[in-house]
Amino acid sequence: MFRDKTLIPTEAIRVLALGLLAERPRRYAELAQELRRFIGLVLGPSLDMLAPSLELLRFEGLAAAEGEGADAALSLSEKGLGELTTLLRANVRAPVNDTNRLVIALKFRFLHLLPAEGQKTQLALLADLYETERGRLEALRAQDGGAAFAAWLDHEIALIGERIAWLERAKPA
Repeated sequence: MFRDKTLIPTEAIRVLALGLLAERPRRYAELAQELRRFIGLVLGPSLDMLAPSLELLRFEGLAAAEGEGADAALSLSEKGLGELTTLLRANVRAPVNDTNRLVIALKFRFLHLLPAEGQKTQLALLADLYETERGRLEALRAQDGGAAFAAWLDHEIALIGERIAWLERAKPA
């Protein structure tokens, strides 16, 4: 993690791998394929987001393997569940960039693995992130930049407002 308790890209991939294993055991090849597919759909083709070795999860005690080789089935260990919970509770950096977009997608993908109070906390943190982002864009909007730039900023600010409203509605009761 970075000093501000936000995830580095390899930790985002770790969230995905551990989250998938939290849902059910998977074979190595299946897990690797799901990692590539999800990352590709969220970010597009990305050489920067290569999955860490799945064997490393086993070596660190985060996953257990049943069987050998490519047919081995990985399942999440108790230590892995603890690591997943820690990573899911990590902050997200502003401004929203490709890595943060992946982290946000992963938070929503595995939000159901956190207790209701943890879900509320994560949704509030994301709302705060977008409030910061909106403030940054509003400050930029206050400067000169031309009609097209101002229109684009107005559109971006409106989208962020919609995201914040949606996050408020999404909080569990």
